[in-house]
Amino acid sequence: MKTVSKIVVIDKEKCIGCALCTKVCPVTAISKAEGSARYYEVDEKICSGCGFCVAQCSQKAIRVMKREQSVKVGIMNVEVTEEIKEICRKAHMYPEQMVCFCHLVQAKEIAAAILQGARSPEDISRLTGARTGCGVLCISGIIRLLRAAGIELTKAPGNQWYGMDVSIWNIPESIREKYPEYFLEEDLRLIKEYFPEGGEK
Repeated sequence: MKTVSKIVVIDKEKCIGCALCTKVCPVTAISKAEGSARYYEVDEKICSGCGFCVAQCSQKAIRVMKREQSVKVGIMNVEVTEEIKEICRKAHMYPEQMVCFCHLVQAKEIAAAILQGARSPEDISRLTGARTGCGVLCISGIIRLLRAAGIELTKAPGNQWYGMDVSIWNIPESIREKYPEYFLEEDLRLIKEYFPEGGEK
């Protein structure tokens, strides 16, 4: 569960409408202002206050401010159902496995968000708070869980990428054989002992 105590605000006097901010927002909270051909605005309900957009704005038109009232984001007290276990198993994860270390979001919470209708990493971020910290480490785990649930990802918005989620589980055999110095075959054999069938001990 993440407490969101900040929000980003766009200064319309400085905004030039380049839309770079929209390309990095993990929750897609920034869009063109209604009735405007140029200015962009922030959806206060879903902004995570991560500040990724601030770094992208060449005009320094965006700033992070304290929210008047903090909001909570996350899925609490997730009951690990058979459906959640199955998604995690197919993703080669345990339900309690940490996916987002910045906000302590576990695989079971992401699976629960998928069962509640999340169909993209942006949906996952809005429901759980994952990807709104460092924005780097958890995307691979999120993609694995979405694909394990049978969700085909389309083109990512903006500058984001939904490419291959590389892990020991999906490195092709030809690559494992080509580079024996990296002990990939041994790693895969060992992990299968500790993680048989991707999650069931």
